[in-house]
Amino acid sequence: MQRLLLLTLSLVVVLCHEQFQVIFEWKSIDFKWPSEEVRKYALLRGDYIPMNNFITTVKFWKDKMYLTIPRWKDGVPVTLGVTSAKPVNNNETAPFLDPFPTWDMQKLGDCSAFQLVHSIEIDPKGRMWVLDTGRSTALRMENKRDCPARLVILDLEDNGKIIRTYEFPDYVARRGVTYLNDIVLDHENGGMAYITDNGLDDPGIIVYSVKNNTSWKIRHDSMKAEKEAVGFMVAKTRVINPVNVDGIALSPASESNRQIYYSPLSSFHLYSIPVSAARDNVTNIDQFVKELGRKESQTDGMAMSATGVLYFGLLADDAIVMWDTKKSSFAVGRRIISRDHVLTQWPDSFTFDEDGNFWCVTNMLQNFLNNRVNISVPNYRLIRTHLGVKSYQYYENGTAPEWPDFTASAESVRFALATLLAVLLVFVAK
Repeated sequence: MQRLLLLTLSLVVVLCHEQFQVIFEWKSIDFKWPSEEVRKYALLRGDYIPMNNFITTVKFWKDKMYLTIPRWKDGVPVTLGVTSAKPVNNNETAPFLDPFPTWDMQKLGDCSAFQLVHSIEIDPKGRMWVLDTGRSTALRMENKRDCPARLVILDLEDNGKIIRTYEFPDYVARRGVTYLNDIVLDHENGGMAYITDNGLDDPGIIVYSVKNNTSWKIRHDSMKAEKEAVGFMVAKTRVINPVNVDGIALSPASESNRQIYYSPLSSFHLYSIPVSAARDNVTNIDQFVKELGRKESQTDGMAMSATGVLYFGLLADDAIVMWDTKKSSFAVGRRIISRDHVLTQWPDSFTFDEDGNFWCVTNMLQNFLNNRVNISVPNYRLIRTHLGVKSYQYYENGTAPEWPDFTASAESVRFALATLLAVLLVFVAK
């Protein structure tokens, strides 16, 4: 009887939310090439293999949306793209992507360009924070080079101009080993970023201080893959892949004692730690880690609203869940708001736009992992519902807290000067 009551409550909540609608969907991801000849040459050389391009993250700023395409296999020419946030003529649901900010910034083997971008975040001032793992995980060795993992901050109000580049030191994010997966931003204490590193050898949450231009890593067993959760089924396809700490969310800007929420993909548990513990880099993190409860399935990305509602997916159930962190415990407060065995296969990541819409990237990743992508059918979707709220970076009334202004770090200036010198030397040589 109790189980039936809980199910009924869940169904009521589902009915209280607008259903997700498909706004964009692609059979395969393609780009606005310099010319058709360049595209054909890229196909011939294997620099562009349509079935190897998939979307993990989308973020919105004004009338544009920015998408990441991680280089997990060969043939991914662009790892960060941009297109209109609205379907052209209201019927173009599979738009071509422009490389962002330029084609030059997508060049493999060039450590000044993006090598593998999995996630991005945009702050209320229009600055895009880009995680570049620094290496392609593709198999082909040509043009392959392990560059340092970086955080690159771009100004969307100035055509994607680089504001700051920060290279993580090896003791924080080891070159060739780390994998920068997801990021959340905090406006306090001069600006902070919290980043999940789910590299196999040294998983953890990286903390970056804008004010001090430095970083450190928090490590804990709760951030490691759990054996019981390594294998699962999605749409009758078996996934067996240990993945460490993956999804991350930050409680809203209005809270005084903010919490960082996280979970390994290979885990049934949700955890949290206070921002203060991460920010202060406490020696013994064990006493601050809190296990909030057990989920019904594995989870990839997650997102927090300005009102303190946490959203996440259940991969083995093709479902999207909400939990109001301010009203009830995780054990009894979870509610399924969507379950669709076609449209929500592998809800990968979530985001809010400026109009109060809530978006989810679904990418059927189980097919990609098992080399079963069929580009004759839709594979990648952006689905949307209207919630009428903004993201965790805003107050409940929709206004944004005061974000710190910052300029390029000394490291970024040195990098720019080195690039300019290299161009001058080439010019002189000619």
